[in-house]
Amino acid sequence: MNINKKWIFIAIAAIIIVGVLYFGQDSIFNFKKNPKITGEVQGLTSSVLITNEQTGLLMLKNSGKSNAIEIEVEPISNFKVSFDENPPTLLENGKTSIIKFRIVPEKEILKLSEVRKNIPLNFKIKYKNSQGTLMDTVTIKRNVEVYRPKFEIKKIDLGGILKTELSLKNNQNGLIMIDIESDNDFNAGDYWIEFTSDYPVLEVSSVDQYPSEQIIGGYKFIFQDRLTENKRVSKSFLLKSSVSSGSYETKFTVNMKIFWKGILLDQQNIRVVVTEY
Repeated sequence: MNINKKWIFIAIAAIIIVGVLYFGQDSIFNFKKNPKITGEVQGLTSSVLITNEQTGLLMLKNSGKSNAIEIEVEPISNFKVSFDENPPTLLENGKTSIIKFRIVPEKEILKLSEVRKNIPLNFKIKYKNSQGTLMDTVTIKRNVEVYRPKFEIKKIDLGGILKTELSLKNNQNGLIMIDIESDNDFNAGDYWIEFTSDYPVLEVSSVDQYPSEQIIGGYKFIFQDRLTENKRVSKSFLLKSSVSSGSYETKFTVNMKIFWKGILLDQQNIRVVVTEY
């Protein structure tokens, strides 16, 4: 069977083009003594608590046939990544370089609804051969699981088992008791609660004398005792409000938010009814 030579050359050219695009220039045309950098991430644990720092090692190996120069390492990740040292200016063929780095999962990396999530940690490696020609970019990929503490408001007591609203007379204090529990140890000062409302005349105080500060729409209380993991504890607060002159009844909602290191861990609302004497 006669086959047109033109179509044979076209088929060979197509195979070469596809091979270069898929495998890269170093794999197909290996006539030149070019460097070839590969890498991996070592030293990281499989999971990290959100906002905690982790240390890892980025290992770069030149398995090519010549030296690599002008090496650049670019992290592509939602983690905050910092390096303890710069990439090597020269990586000889057959040699390995180890770069120490640190990652911190910032608080925005997880949503309130997410307890655990795999976050990609990628590094792009750019380098040149000894003649200054840019080689194919190498991407090193790794996933790290990030988790948040499980912190829950277990119970809110407004003065009765069946009570769903905090009922107050005008200028009268109402007691709110909140049971909270965490699966991690929380150090004093690292966690706090905020009470906020659209209602303009709202006063909240801590029965346990926790330091407080006024924030937009309410108050913030910083807990001064350590919260032991898997132990349920109770916190008590007094809420006081005033109705405007001539009002008979005013209803509004107070939002309670629990934070740890600035990360919102749980929140619940309570309804408040204030009446005039």
